[in-house]
Amino acid sequence: MAKSLRKKAGDVAVWVILGLLIVGLMGFSVGNFGSARQAIGSAGDKPIYAQAYFDALRSDIQQFENATGQNISLVEAQSLGLQQATLQRVVTERALENEAAELGLSIGDEQIREQVLSFPAFQGLTGGFDRQRYADILARNSQTEETFETQLRESGARELLQTAVLAGITAPDTFVSAVLEFATEERDFTWALMTQADLITPLPEPTEDDLQAQYESDPAAYTLPETKRINYVWLTPDMILDDVQVDETDLQALYEERRAEFNQPERRLVERLIFGNAERAEEARARIDAGGSFEDEVETRGLSLSDVDMGDVLQSDLGPAGEAVFAADAPSVVGPVNTSLGPALFRVNAVLAAQEVPFEEARDALQDELALDRARRMIDAQVDEYENELAAGAEIAELADTTDLRAGTIDWFPGVDTDIAAYDAFQQAAAAVREGDFAEIAALDDGGIFAMELQEVIAPRLQPLEDVREAVTEDWRAAATVAALSSLADTLSPQIAAGMDMATLGLTASVETEMLRSGFVPDTPPNFLETVFSMDVGQVETVAYDGRVILVRLDAVNETSSDDPDTAALAGLLEQQLSQSYAQDLYSAFSAGVVGQTDVSLNQQLINGLHAQIQ
Repeated sequence: MAKSLRKKAGDVAVWVILGLLIVGLMGFSVGNFGSARQAIGSAGDKPIYAQAYFDALRSDIQQFENATGQNISLVEAQSLGLQQATLQRVVTERALENEAAELGLSIGDEQIREQVLSFPAFQGLTGGFDRQRYADILARNSQTEETFETQLRESGARELLQTAVLAGITAPDTFVSAVLEFATEERDFTWALMTQADLITPLPEPTEDDLQAQYESDPAAYTLPETKRINYVWLTPDMILDDVQVDETDLQALYEERRAEFNQPERRLVERLIFGNAERAEEARARIDAGGSFEDEVETRGLSLSDVDMGDVLQSDLGPAGEAVFAADAPSVVGPVNTSLGPALFRVNAVLAAQEVPFEEARDALQDELALDRARRMIDAQVDEYENELAAGAEIAELADTTDLRAGTIDWFPGVDTDIAAYDAFQQAAAAVREGDFAEIAALDDGGIFAMELQEVIAPRLQPLEDVREAVTEDWRAAATVAALSSLADTLSPQIAAGMDMATLGLTASVETEMLRSGFVPDTPPNFLETVFSMDVGQVETVAYDGRVILVRLDAVNETSSDDPDTAALAGLLEQQLSQSYAQDLYSAFSAGVVGQTDVSLNQQLINGLHAQIQ
């Protein structure tokens, strides 16, 4: 079985390798760079081809962009370490292929033939292998059948080497047991939250010296981050509503178009239970009248209320039953009534009165809606004009002087969300803007537009005490509260450790049992359970956070039970995951060793040339 699984995994890996090769062939190719077989370096006797690195880097950048939803340049890819990781991977693969060749590992011609014949990219209209299509795809990418099949053979040999290294790797039993115990051990404990209300003596008001000391103790808390001072212009539909003229005839036409929305007949919220015959329907009604319920009848039929719910309906929606249902008050049960589906009981849950909104009452809302729509279209009609002025060299300030656009300046950093910064589109643009960027018109989600330019980047700076006095005062109160509560906790802890009930000491205690490390306890800090699991039975600890203090006593340690079927299942899953991790670590170490003993050389000038094509 294990052998079969390894074979299957190897087959999948070969298909993946083949797929990546075809993607490279059918996607981008190296232009203005000579042959696709030109090498940018070598690993032992194996050349590292320009096309292989080019395809791998483009693919990695695209995968990153798809995962993050943002486009990145090669410079950004390099700053993220993406380009270096791609080159290292390509070098490692060629070094492993060189190692496989030195060991005499290879896959046979028949396997290569099967892979080529069965791959969809090379199949014609009839679904069979199309040699001409095969040749055309390779030729368009400066490849020959021989070079392409050599790539398949080398990749397959590398896969054989990987399979040989990973075969039979399992995590040690002691390690699996230790991880299992760590994951399944439980704790019982008692804890109490102490707040400022538990203090016997209220906190005094802080003095100037107290505030100055708090301010100086944590300057980072009162330091503004790096800030972008951004000049911008913007225009939203709300800004030009007063300039939008709406004719009375247009409002009347819009009202008539949406008359059904403003004038709705009476409706009912109704549930319907259908029966096979009148006798069963009458029996159900009798049970309800005798003290039963509509819900009981629904449940007896093996249904739920959602199965019989009709929502809000008009009288005409109910056919022959409409008159009886609409004559009833809510809540009430109506029927049995004959319907097109058979005898039925109806429960009326609510009466929705008819709604009639005359034009005079709807006029203001319609005017606002129509004016906003026209304002959006007015803005859309001016976008080309604004873009042309920017393209002609107009400055942001000049654009505000000559158009309806309104100018502003904002000191922006992540977290600022006032005025224009309340728009997601502005937030994204502000995060991306760089010095020297060309101002462009961009859309806001309410139909408005904006453009921005970076005036300057302001380094992080400590705010004056007077500007942050309120925050400093709050921080002082929190710190002073924790200090006072901690002192109180120090006097209570020995009594709690000796077994005294927390309630006797005036605390509101909570008892937790069978709590895992991965559990969650409301009103506690993230590291609370970590503290609990580090304690000995009977030990009492104080945990301070956010101006509060927690007193916790560990009551019991519940060891892992090997007889629990859930624990046994988890043990099997852990063994599998840890074995895979072990195998991956081993293969990474093996790959690094192979690269380390392989003569690797790279032509940085050629690599830079490739990078220029990706910019």
